[in-house]
Amino acid sequence: MANDSDLTWKKLGEKDPYFGVITHSKFLNANLNEEALRDFFLSGEEHVEHIYEYINSKVCASFHADRVLDYGCGVGRLVIPFSKRCQTAVGVDIAPGMLEQARWNCERLSVTNVQFMYPDDLYTLAPGSFDLVHSYIVFQHIPVSRGEQILNNLIRLIAEGGIGAIHLTYSDSRSLLHNTVATIRRYSSLAHGLLNVIQGVPFSRPLMQMNRYSINRILDMLLRAGCSNVHIEFSSHSGFNGVMLYFEKTPRPFL
Repeated sequence: MANDSDLTWKKLGEKDPYFGVITHSKFLNANLNEEALRDFFLSGEEHVEHIYEYINSKVCASFHADRVLDYGCGVGRLVIPFSKRCQTAVGVDIAPGMLEQARWNCERLSVTNVQFMYPDDLYTLAPGSFDLVHSYIVFQHIPVSRGEQILNNLIRLIAEGGIGAIHLTYSDSRSLLHNTVATIRRYSSLAHGLLNVIQGVPFSRPLMQMNRYSINRILDMLLRAGCSNVHIEFSSHSGFNGVMLYFEKTPRPFL
């Protein structure tokens, strides 16, 4: 069974963009209503509030960001709350369907200071373009070698004195049975579809990759890029252990 992470995300963006971000039945297109949308964006507001509280208490008490990048923005759950706290927010996603919904959400909520891009557009931006670069529950769905390349570019885009807040998964805490079922789903489209139906989601819903990153390799990457003041906040998501890495792009000393 082919498992192209970009194709998977694009399909989710077309069929169930909100469910692709938070896998709860109330966020399926068939069940989506105003109450569900309120809950969806409230969860985003709470996450962004926590990000700023953590940065201000652990990393830099005086931190303020004029320009914020949210990588893997989906339908705008986090980039819209970020936009309330900065001059310009940029949301990046691979899926046209996700970005279409994100633009619609900005319009209905009268948000005017958000721009949207595709991942490849980021390579055209100048180094140090953002004060805060953020990504949450995104890299786990990207193959590791490609994810490391993307992360290197995101670090390049952080201004001196700016902050990165990046979520990564590093280990699998699922049971042997769960991992066996996951392997079957990966190699059998029929089994995957039938298990989807049993779980109450469409037969054709694609399989999301869940990838693990070497924290040692990531820390070496941060060191080489001139980052410091690293803080780790542990998390657990879908049976995987993860970390939210907070780090500062160290200002270069005057010569």
